[in-house]
Amino acid sequence: MGTKLSFYDMTNAQLQAHIRRLAQDSARVVFTFHAQERMLQRTVSDWEVYECLRCGFIQRPPVRDNKTGSLRCRMEHFGASRNLAVVAALDDDDPDVVVVTVMTKTR
Repeated sequence: MGTKLSFYDMTNAQLQAHIRRLAQDSARVVFTFHAQERMLQRTVSDWEVYECLRCGFIQRPPVRDNKTGSLRCRMEHFGASRNLAVVAALDDDDPDVVVVTVMTKTR
């Protein structure tokens, strides 16, 4: 078998597909305390975050977090009432997707 492709070697489309696939199983999505605080502050539900991860797009280049070594990807989803962005962290050593923060923009 071939070697596993590192997240750092993936294109935006490959990362997007990977995050969408992981988000199909909510048990594979982990929320940081910071993300939970932002969700409360901005009245964003878990369902909206899962929807963003399952249907959103990565339009900006991912950024390496020098502190944790993870790759941070910003998934964006444009809904009927507001736009939502979820910063998700991926780590080659962790099979789950970690929700780092949640941002909203009302139309």
